[in-house]
Amino acid sequence: MRCSSFAQLLVLCTLTIFASELPAENATQASIARQRFNQVFVKVIVPVTERTPKQDGPVVESWVVEQLKEMGESEYFAVTDWVPVCDGLLEDAEIDNRVWSGQLDGNKSGNFCPVGGDVPLREKGRVLVLVGGFTPVGGEASITLLDEPGSRAVEPVRLGAGKEVKRIEIEEGLPYVAVIIAPPPLPGATKHGDVE
Repeated sequence: MRCSSFAQLLVLCTLTIFASELPAENATQASIARQRFNQVFVKVIVPVTERTPKQDGPVVESWVVEQLKEMGESEYFAVTDWVPVCDGLLEDAEIDNRVWSGQLDGNKSGNFCPVGGDVPLREKGRVLVLVGGFTPVGGEASITLLDEPGSRAVEPVRLGAGKEVKRIEIEEGLPYVAVIIAPPPLPGATKHGDVE
């Protein structure tokens, strides 16, 4: 028994040494580009209504609270944490920009359609973030920010293309989207945020 364990250990050590000597693969253009771009994170916040009663959820940051108060919202809850939105400009078939399933807790809660996000435009120091879904007819929050770490904003989900100052009646009760820009990922960071 001891001999077979020793032989297995010897084979494992030999394979480990051999594998560590293999050359690393070259980085792809998409992975190089991703390292240069600032990261975009979004959070979905739902106002409390008869259809969407207050629920426990992630913390709503103070800067988000202030902007929601300015828009006339006094009761709300977050349904997502900060979710990364990958850049749609990159050629990467593995991009998954699902932001929220649209499901709320409880029998009496209304549900929304699944929500996805995209970063379709980066130019002249600005970034466009689209977060859409929410309703069968398609609701969307369109946010343009400075492409600098620390830039942040909160925008309501709208049904139409207009940019009216106040929501129309049918839009009341639709969620809000908070967006924050973070620095590019650290070298050696993986998809899941672990640093090697």
